[in-house]
Amino acid sequence: MDMEMPIKAPEKYYIVSVEQYLAMLKAEKVKDCFSGLQYLSTRDSFKDRIIVVRTNVAEQIRSRYNVTRRAFYGANRSIEFTSQTTLDTVDN
Repeated sequence: MDMEMPIKAPEKYYIVSVEQYLAMLKAEKVKDCFSGLQYLSTRDSFKDRIIVVRTNVAEQIRSRYNVTRRAFYGANRSIEFTSQTTLDTVDN
């Protein structure tokens, strides 16, 4: 008999504030730039995880670097963006 392994969904890591984002950049020694989220997603500690960012936090990060929406979201295309307010109660 061939036992099939169940497919496991990747774990999600939620970013709910700009301060949390900046602390992650510092902890992971990632360059502070508008594509920082993309760089974070390639680190070993996030290899099997999906980074999820609230849209309003993403807009704060984008305005910090003064780049267009197209440039910001294009540079961070592997990141999941959501407007869910339920993320306010998420503990990482």
